[in-house]
Amino acid sequence: MPLKASIPFGYYLFYKYSFLKILLLLTFPIAIIEKSLPFGSFLLFIILFAGLARNPNVPYFVRYNACQALLIDIALIIISYLLRIFPIVELGSIIFIFTLCIFIYSISQCIYGVEPEIPLISKSVRMQI
Repeated sequence: MPLKASIPFGYYLFYKYSFLKILLLLTFPIAIIEKSLPFGSFLLFIILFAGLARNPNVPYFVRYNACQALLIDIALIIISYLLRIFPIVELGSIIFIFTLCIFIYSISQCIYGVEPEIPLISKSVRMQI
C-alpha cells in the first residue's frame, strides 16, 4: 500500500527514467481493488486494520508489517494534503525515493526474518499491537 500511495509523488521520475515503470506493475493489483470497489481504498484500509493488525489470531510478524504499512500510508496521505496546500514540486521525488527505500528495506528485512526498524513508525507500531 505505501508503494502504491507514493506513485503520484514519482511522476517526474517515471517520465525521466522509464525503467521505473516496472514499479507500476507491482502496484497494479492493489490499484484494481481500490478502483473497482466504491470507497475501495477505505475498505482496504479497514480490512487491513481490523482483519490483520488488530486480530490476535494472525501471527505477530504479519500484524507488525500490516500495521507498519498502514502507518506509512497514513503519513503519505498527510504529506499529500500538505503538498496541496504548500506545493513544492521537488519534494515529490524525494518522498517517492524515500518511500521506495523504506519498501526495499522492509522487504529485505522480512526475507531475513527480522522486524524492519523504521524510526518513529516502528515505535508506534509496537504501541498499537
